Amino acid sequence: MNTKPPGKAPWNRGPWGYTQPRDLDTLGPAIEDPREQARWARLIMLGGLPYIWRELASPLLTIVYSLLEIRRGDRVLIVGESIDPCGWADDIRALVGVSGEVRAVDVIDRARQSTIDLVKGRNGRVATWQWDYTRDVADGTFDAVVVLQAVQHTDDWRETATELLRVMKPGRRIVLAEAALFGAPFWSRVDADVHLQYWVDKLAFHRTLDPKETSYYSPEELHRAFEGLVDGPENLEWKGIELFWGRKPDPASPA
Repeated sequence: MNTKPPGKAPWNRGPWGYTQPRDLDTLGPAIEDPREQARWARLIMLGGLPYIWRELASPLLTIVYSLLEIRRGDRVLIVGESIDPCGWADDIRALVGVSGEVRAVDVIDRARQSTIDLVKGRNGRVATWQWDYTRDVADGTFDAVVVLQAVQHTDDWRETATELLRVMKPGRRIVLAEAALFGAPFWSRVDADVHLQYWVDKLAFHRTLDPKETSYYSPEELHRAFEGLVDGPENLEWKGIELFWGRKPDPASPA
């Protein structure tokens, strides 16, 4: 019989606690081993981002690149998770050409470990931290900045927005894109169907972090963080993927 890990709300028998004799006969006793259950659940989660972005959400990725308005010879900064497996750096290199530059900062290792260790940032959210990736970068270095699947990992979006815009050229766009696992739209959909709730409970049962404590920045929070910093801030949501974008003001541009 399964019990919820320490520090989490108690279950009756939990989502793994209803194995039937016929299941044991078919799949073997290993399916009752919590260590194996945790491994299988993690295996299902692994590879999710490349599958989502290269296959399920490829039309939206085209929109992200269009919003960035990338030109040949541009210099682009990417901050994200699983950047190479998702193919983002290669895509953008093809857009900027040999005369351009793509600088990629992949945060997945820190994100995973800080989630396991329940490390909290200054905002009190697990797996968030102060971003210092552009601390030594000169003003106006990049033509575009894109944050792909790392939106939830900064602990102060106002501070981060100010810094990322500092290293951008005026008049150009910043884009944030997130397949928002355990975000507000996700839970509203899970709550509408007991099958979805069961699958989520089973996958999350052995995680260190309760899924409802996962860091998440809503579109409203991002709009507040970028208020007064960008022109024309917009957002959209499609099948659980949330985009936010805006243009860095250009004082030289006609009003």
